[in-house]
Amino acid sequence: MSIAMPAAEDSRVRIELPALVRTGRISAEGLTDTDRNFAIATHLSPFAWFLGLGPLALAVPVVLWLVRRNQSVFNDDHGREIVNFGLTFFLLHLLLAVTVVGIVVWPVLWVVAVVNMIRGAVAAGNGEYFRYPVTIRFLS
Repeated sequence: MSIAMPAAEDSRVRIELPALVRTGRISAEGLTDTDRNFAIATHLSPFAWFLGLGPLALAVPVVLWLVRRNQSVFNDDHGREIVNFGLTFFLLHLLLAVTVVGIVVWPVLWVVAVVNMIRGAVAAGNGEYFRYPVTIRFLS
């Protein structure tokens, strides 16, 4: 006697991984282009230093953050992060200036800063939150 077995269905369960697991970063949903553009501009504004606008390199991110912090949680987070990074960079810059080893480490500090500002801008453009490494959280 033979019994016909029904065709086996695919019993594997498909699990959709959240964005955090796929990319390693928390992403914001439903962002406007204005939110993304302000966050990108906030991360890239310290490059004003290279245009000969030294003091503005610290002031522009603060102004951009203050303008948008109450309108967008995304811009508040990115602005606070770049301001914390700017303050940490300035403090490290001063501390390294008074040591002999600091003169050797200065170029490394600048390269790390430039690379991370670009990484932050890319993350902001993708709608993801970003944390600068080795940053003192002056503003939480």
